Amino acid sequence: MKSVIPADDFSAYYLPSMGAVVTDFKTVVRPTMPSIKSFDSDIMALWGAQNDFPQLVIADVRQDPELPNLLDEKARLLYSSGLIYGKLVKGGDGTETLEPLPDALNKEIEDWLRRTNINRYIYEGAKDLYWFFNVFPEVILSTDRKKIIQICIQPAEHCRWSKQNTTTGSIDTCYINANFPVGKATDKLTKSLPVLDPYYDPASFLLQKKGTNFIYPLSIPTPGSVYYQLADWNSIRSSGWLDISRAIPKFKKALLEKQMTIKYHIEISNLFWEKKYEGFDSKTAEEKAVIKKTELDNFQKVMAGASEAGNNLYTAMITDPALGKEYALWKITVLDDKLKDGTYLEDGKEASLYKYSAINIHPALRGTMPNSGMGGAGSNIREAYLLHMLNARAHQDIILEPLNNLVVYYNNWTDCTFRFRNSFLNTLDKGSQTSTTSA
Repeated sequence: MKSVIPADDFSAYYLPSMGAVVTDFKTVVRPTMPSIKSFDSDIMALWGAQNDFPQLVIADVRQDPELPNLLDEKARLLYSSGLIYGKLVKGGDGTETLEPLPDALNKEIEDWLRRTNINRYIYEGAKDLYWFFNVFPEVILSTDRKKIIQICIQPAEHCRWSKQNTTTGSIDTCYINANFPVGKATDKLTKSLPVLDPYYDPASFLLQKKGTNFIYPLSIPTPGSVYYQLADWNSIRSSGWLDISRAIPKFKKALLEKQMTIKYHIEISNLFWEKKYEGFDSKTAEEKAVIKKTELDNFQKVMAGASEAGNNLYTAMITDPALGKEYALWKITVLDDKLKDGTYLEDGKEASLYKYSAINIHPALRGTMPNSGMGGAGSNIREAYLLHMLNARAHQDIILEPLNNLVVYYNNWTDCTFRFRNSFLNTLDKGSQTSTTSA
């Protein structure tokens, strides 16, 4: 039995270091990979029309006071109480438990998790999963290629896929450049890494590749997407609700700056000046300006204290003796205070609820309830949290896929299964505030 397999010879050999049979991909019939027609000459698939889609998303999210926290909330909920592992045992009733591994294997895995800083991988991966629905984990092998020694996240905004292989329809290369959207696949600063096939036996696939660094693609699938998935919550950007949400505080700010200094509209009849100041019309422009300024300054002093109780305000009137009508020489109109009226308050609430709905976060998890104030009842928070965690398993499995589908087989940890430790809020009669279970 061979202990080392030549790179070009993989006819179902048994690999002792893996304790598994290596798949020969030359003889395996693979699923059909449909291809899309490309209309540009670069070998890299653009992410957005100008290759700047993730950068535009980041710019929009950073300008919003709610979206960053909502997306981070989703990531932290997925992370839950952290990573656990063990030997998966299934009971007759369908229950699953993780039993302890042998001490030697447990120590090896613990050392690996510490060295690779797995908690950072999980959190960063969860963030990219919810921001973009695309995650780019880098898998790193030892120099002798016997073990996977690390897994980390390449920031999604720095990554682009190569165009599909014209023969197989697969995506073979990931281009990494912190300067995207500027730059091309062939630029000096662009790093190219081969892409693993996550759909079939990635451990065997990795064995048949050369090199030590690879990308294991992860994503939440969305219809109509070939290269880059489109996050469901992006509809809040394309629908215009994000623009509405952003316009409301700008409008409020303008009200604060303008409305607070302009409280009254004052109209003065030309007759006032002649009635009060004899010979006003015959005075020079400079003399008239001095008279008007003095009069208006005195009036401003009165109006500045008009809100104080007991103050009196006097304005001039004239009477038409022929008609017996009175006419005001001063007209003072109090301007409406739009801030007191709560202008656009309901529009702001509606835009906020659309964000919660788009990101799929129940408002109770953030301490709010629809059409009400802060602080939902404890039962609302508990039930919303429970429902969210029951639906989180699919996304947790995506983040753990490189571990459970690749690392445990390549590193010969075949008895090991990774899961998340999910905590659940208990009712008061349970005796403790939380309980935990493995997802």
